[in-house]
Amino acid sequence: MKIDEVKVPLREVRRAIKEFYNPDEWHFITVNGTDLGGKVELKWFFAKYGEKEVFKVFTAEASYDDEIPTITYIIPSAWISEWELADLVGLKVEGAKKGLFLEPDSPQAPLRRG
Repeated sequence: MKIDEVKVPLREVRRAIKEFYNPDEWHFITVNGTDLGGKVELKWFFAKYGEKEVFKVFTAEASYDDEIPTITYIIPSAWISEWELADLVGLKVEGAKKGLFLEPDSPQAPLRRG
């Protein structure tokens, strides 16, 4: 398995993905967040078409109060993963609405540690 991980500052994520992404070569898989306690590690995953186990991952860290930039301008289908981050980790993602994955009476941000 080949994983090329690129660490970028949060403010540079959209630019870095836009420069890299070619929809004829790469499939966007998801963006996920891992709560590290006080901050979140975000990872945007891509798989190369026609190649077995070749991945590109963009990684950035964010505080709970940071606004996460959307990549839906580049990859429209990313909205579902971004809204999931908003609901399950309680992050402010640009343009994302809460309430798609959780009912109003559900515990809020269930994947957040702090």
